[in-house]
Amino acid sequence: MAKSLKIRSWLVVEPSANAETVHSAGADVTVLDLGDALDSRNAVGEFCRAWADLAPAADLSFLLPGFPAARTEETIDLAVRHGAASVVLRGARNGADVQRLDMALRVAEIRAGLAPGETQIVALADAAGILAAPSFERCSNRLVALGWEGSYDHSSDTARLAAGTIALTAAATGIAAIDAVSPAGDAAGLLSDCERARANGFSGKLCRSLDQIPIINRIFSV
Repeated sequence: MAKSLKIRSWLVVEPSANAETVHSAGADVTVLDLGDALDSRNAVGEFCRAWADLAPAADLSFLLPGFPAARTEETIDLAVRHGAASVVLRGARNGADVQRLDMALRVAEIRAGLAPGETQIVALADAAGILAAPSFERCSNRLVALGWEGSYDHSSDTARLAAGTIALTAAATGIAAIDAVSPAGDAAGLLSDCERARANGFSGKLCRSLDQIPIINRIFSV
């Protein structure tokens, strides 16, 4: 997953999801949510094995809970052991969180017998992270993309400020900008969100609904 690679759709799925159904959806990157993974290790392993059979050349990414959450380091080890090409950090409060993740990944990679530095990082800034956006510049060579998250109406001033801040920070840092998840079941709203994000410099979008992928891929291919 090189820095220059244009990734349009980032599909976040639970470990209990059917790997074949997920694969057929056509997302550019599949992101396995490890939020509850320590309580469902078997499901994580089963999904990863099924994915390897279906798409041996398609790398998996893993969504990690933010560092205020318990057992974050354990989920990092789990992701690396399952061959993570990248990890997506939720609730990134500042560049120091990315630096902390960088060091934890290094330890996990060494434990797994891998060359340190192989696993890339995508950071999803929360409200604190959006306000501290400049701190993400040059915080880690692993950081390849910056996104944002929050339960804001995408048409609100707050969401527009958040998205604009992240887009500008990503551009200044020379990495990709990823737009936040839009509500499911509103194709017109998703289309509008995608067009606005693309116009503001985002190269892709997170989603949790398989039926959103065709719209995301189409708009971000323009």
